[in-house]
Amino acid sequence: MEQISFVRRLYIGGLGHSVSEDELYERFSKFGNVTETEIISRKDEHGNPTKTFAYLNILLSEKELKKCMSVLNKTKWKGGTLQIELAKESFLHRLARERQEASMTKEKTDYNGMTDIQKSLKKSGVVDFHVKAVPGTEIPNHKDWVVSKFGRVLPILHLKDQHKSKIIKYDPSKYCQNLKKLDQEPIDAVPISQLTWHLQEADSIMSKKRQGQFPEAKKPPKKKTKIQNSDSLSKVNSNPENVIPAKLI
Repeated sequence: MEQISFVRRLYIGGLGHSVSEDELYERFSKFGNVTETEIISRKDEHGNPTKTFAYLNILLSEKELKKCMSVLNKTKWKGGTLQIELAKESFLHRLARERQEASMTKEKTDYNGMTDIQKSLKKSGVVDFHVKAVPGTEIPNHKDWVVSKFGRVLPILHLKDQHKSKIIKYDPSKYCQNLKKLDQEPIDAVPISQLTWHLQEADSIMSKKRQGQFPEAKKPPKKKTKIQNSDSLSKVNSNPENVIPAKLI
């Protein structure tokens, strides 16, 4: 009879301080498929290792586990005496497994719940949450389901207000008068050449501005300064009209 293999987490104590993960993998891979190794070394205040142990995940059957224990347990290896025990599941692995199981359970519950409701409604003449009836008609054997506009079967909701002090009953059949059914009429396709609008190119000025790419601001032109030469200054000095009169006393 073929034995089923499971992933076991082993505690490996009494390791030598120089043992590496590759050596540990090679040592235990003879008995099963090693999937993960973790070596932990405790040190004193001077940084010298005082205790070295490891956790190892290995896929093997019950028979292979017993063989591994009988062959390797309490044997001397790499300057230490091996002490092999079954370890508890690591916190991270257990957390990931519980989250996955909770997610699968929730999906299964949601699927089964929706399927059961559809089957139960189908017995009352409801097909795909639709039935021919007047809005406000209650579905037989379904207390919180009612017919809304256009024959849609919707649930009656019980909602809490903002302060969670009062429960409000929401009946969708009483708030359906503003609904309007759109006709599924085919839409005539218009060729691109007859469209009345155009799409701006990606490299146009407006497109670049919408993307926050603005052109560089132009620098103002430099002011030109007039420089008078010596001839013009001599003409001004020789002209009596340009002489400023002295202040009258």
